[in-house]
Order: sequence, then structure tokens, then C-alpha cells
Amino acid sequence: MGDGATIIGPATQEQEKRGIINRGDEIIIDFQGRPIRLPYERWLHIIMRHSYMAELRETIRETLQDPDIVIRSRQDPEAAAIYQKWIAGTAVGDKWVRVVVKFFDRNDAFVLTAFARNLMETGDTLWQRESG
Repeated sequence: MGDGATIIGPATQEQEKRGIINRGDEIIIDFQGRPIRLPYERWLHIIMRHSYMAELRETIRETLQDPDIVIRSRQDPEAAAIYQKWIAGTAVGDKWVRVVVKFFDRNDAFVLTAFARNLMETGDTLWQRESG
């Protein structure tokens, strides 16, 4: 796990009252200390489109907290990033897990989607783990 990467957990009643987050949502602190929302609605989208991800929710957290590489999204280069992490032994084999995050600002971001692929996606690198 990266420095400062912790799970805040489900929405608090105060957050719900203020309309910041809904019941069933989760907030995950990424490897750079930014809060990333995983809204329940997005979780349903993920598992409806990629049913195997139902068993890989923890890998979404791991990928946000301790990615191998983060690249700029080609579809939304000004506001979205793709976090990627190599995960061995998932329910669908050894895969690159990708988590696409939409940023509004440093303190407001949410997971758009997540899925696993055989190959790492390439693109404009925003951050990469140092090797060695």
C-alpha cells in the first residue's frame, strides 16, 4: 500500500446530509492522498458490464492506493486518468487492472469504471512506479 493510502470507508451520515455522497458509496484515498469516490451506482455499472469484477472489488482499492502506472485518458485528457496495476492470480488470471477516474479538482473525483485486461494500456504517463 502506498504512503497515506487508507480507506475512509462508507459514507458518513453527515456526508449524506450535505449531499456529498450517498449511502453505499465508498471513499478511497489514492496513492497521492486524494479522496476518490466509488459511488454505488458506478459499482453496479462495473459489475454489470464486467461481471468478473464482482470478485475483484479489493483490487480496485489496491490499484488506486498502489498503482504501477497512471496515464492520461484519451477520451477525457483534461479530467480523467487511468490507474493500472498488475495483479497476479485474479479470478480471471494474471491481469492489468485498470481503474478510470474522473477528476473535478484535487478533492473531488470518482471512479467511472474498472476492468481487467491482458495488456497494459499505453499513453501519456502521469506517474509511474520507480523500478528497482
